Amino acid sequence: MIKVALIAATCPLKLTIGNDHNSDALHLDIEFNDRNGAAFLPDVVVLSTLRDGLGLGEGPVWDSAGERLFFSDIMANSVYSWSESDGFSFFLPKSGETGFSPSYPDGLLLGANGLAISNGEMILCQHGDRRLVSVPLDAPLPENYTTLTSDYAGSRYNSPNDLAISKDGLIYFTDPPYGFTDLPRSDPAAKRIVFDFQVREKDFNGVYVLDPIAKSVKLITSSIDFPNGIALADDESFLYVNSSNMAEPKMMRINLATGSEELFFDGPFPDDAVGWFDGMKMHSSGNIFTTGPGGILVISPEGKLLATIPLPGPATNLCFDGPEENIYVTSFESVVRISLDN
Repeated sequence: MIKVALIAATCPLKLTIGNDHNSDALHLDIEFNDRNGAAFLPDVVVLSTLRDGLGLGEGPVWDSAGERLFFSDIMANSVYSWSESDGFSFFLPKSGETGFSPSYPDGLLLGANGLAISNGEMILCQHGDRRLVSVPLDAPLPENYTTLTSDYAGSRYNSPNDLAISKDGLIYFTDPPYGFTDLPRSDPAAKRIVFDFQVREKDFNGVYVLDPIAKSVKLITSSIDFPNGIALADDESFLYVNSSNMAEPKMMRINLATGSEELFFDGPFPDDAVGWFDGMKMHSSGNIFTTGPGGILVISPEGKLLATIPLPGPATNLCFDGPEENIYVTSFESVVRISLDN
């Protein structure tokens, strides 16, 4: 058994406002660094809680066809849905661990993490099964999983975390070690996370691209310490990858034509900023929205911080609805909606 203490970002912190949808709505003043660059944002946004009581919320994705939100609870090994008309409901059991692969036997973070919707199917990054799978939206049962990829160069992934899909269907995904987190022995307050690598088969954390038609996988980079959130530029020339190392928060940019990597954004951040780089999404304006120190950061394609939406606690991931009028944000215990259309 190998237990390694590393500085990273998986901790039982909380973002909770109210108990029910629209209760105790919170008005947040956006902090602008460049009002002209962020002219598409209002001065004030409204945050309301959709659901409390999660173990670890993640992977929010908007289903435009069904007008509903999907999100993971990693600790519950389940996926849930929410819609304005139907509210909150259970969607998928055994979202990340079915026994397909050896998983950390004492692991608490084995459910699905990142989710995506493509051609009537949900694609899931599974921590426990250590693979990417798809499942039909109209038949969400574990027995209907199709394995998209479960290994690279003959060894299993660590715990696929997040993904982005290109216009032609290529799936870019990150593979940090969070499925191996020994949560009871970790000390998040000291920025100390313990990993148990007894079933690990790789000695690196990678960023990959899967061609589901050719059924081929390519390693893009293994140099990012904790690759997490991921997004494609509008023209798909660049890939943005968050490192969720609390001690060294940074966002990397990869030129997909040349393979070259560069530091894209690393602050500065206020000394009292809470949170870390985790999930990110590309906005139709070409700007990046990412969870990060201080809340949700809005960063230009040039790597300039345009604005920060302050949050009352750390967040894990986010997504937009179809018209980009709302941001849905997950945290360790809740899912909230931030209205941009006030």
